[in-house]
Amino acid sequence: MRKIVAILAIFSCSASAADFSARVAQGNEAIATPEGKIYDASLAPAIQAAMVACVPPGSASIGKLGKFILVGYANASGHIFSVAVNPATTVSRCFADKFGSTVLPPPPSTSRWGGAYPVTVEMTVTE
Repeated sequence: MRKIVAILAIFSCSASAADFSARVAQGNEAIATPEGKIYDASLAPAIQAAMVACVPPGSASIGKLGKFILVGYANASGHIFSVAVNPATTVSRCFADKFGSTVLPPPPSTSRWGGAYPVTVEMTVTE
């Protein structure tokens, strides 16, 4: 049986690849907030739609996916921008394109984050 496990985190901004790990750690801390948990849950349909578009059910390549992380920023109206993935693979870039073109639910207040709400999606794909 194939299973996709998605872990979402909302966290402080910085687009640099050098601090990618630090952003993930901050996101794990931030997602523990009540509004972070609610927003995290609201992203599930967009994540699922992007994953299904990139790796349709029954796809032979699903076992080769492993892990990837997407980061981006959602503005007050839910438009995501500055999307990046690590590592950059065919599937992760497809996911970034599909997820990045989706209008997300409006995030919690963006004022704490300088007008853009940081979003991270960590995907782990196992058989």
